[in-house]
Amino acid sequence: MEKEQDIILVQKAKEGDKDAFCELVKKYKRQVYFVAYRMTNNHFEADDLSQEAFVKAYESIGNFKEKSAFSTWIYRIITNMTIDYIRKNRTKQVFELDENISIKNSYYINNPIEERELHKEIKKAIGSLPLEQRAVVELSILEGLTHKKIAEILDCPEKTVSWRLFQARNKLKEKLEIYREVNRNEL
Repeated sequence: MEKEQDIILVQKAKEGDKDAFCELVKKYKRQVYFVAYRMTNNHFEADDLSQEAFVKAYESIGNFKEKSAFSTWIYRIITNMTIDYIRKNRTKQVFELDENISIKNSYYINNPIEERELHKEIKKAIGSLPLEQRAVVELSILEGLTHKKIAEILDCPEKTVSWRLFQARNKLKEKLEIYREVNRNEL
């Protein structure tokens, strides 16, 4: 149903209906913003990047071939723009997880100070990943997208997505080993 609504809105936007495109922006602005935010750890940069992504989408909507869903297309735009932005403008990147993420079965759960410290360490560990792995972690773990959808967004084979996620998880397990021993949680 939602996919059908998106198809109709995209068709109208291609015909010049600005209101139809505004509906697409309303529908996806939050998700697009959070992709950029989690990768930049900066509200202002995420806001600018998400606005630029929608401007780019609006300007190139006529070229959208609809081989994939609009959501896949806009995720690809924001992910690529954010990666390009980081490469051009930053030497060291910090990646932030949503503050609402909880640590299940954790020894820290009853100690908010230590739980916040654990969150900081997780953020720091993810921030140290190479951009390609960080993007896959963002889209898979935090956005809950399938490997197939991520492959479409990043324009790479599904096996590449799986491999990047495997590598990222191994690096995160290594970096967070001290917490894994305490928590007995797997990433």
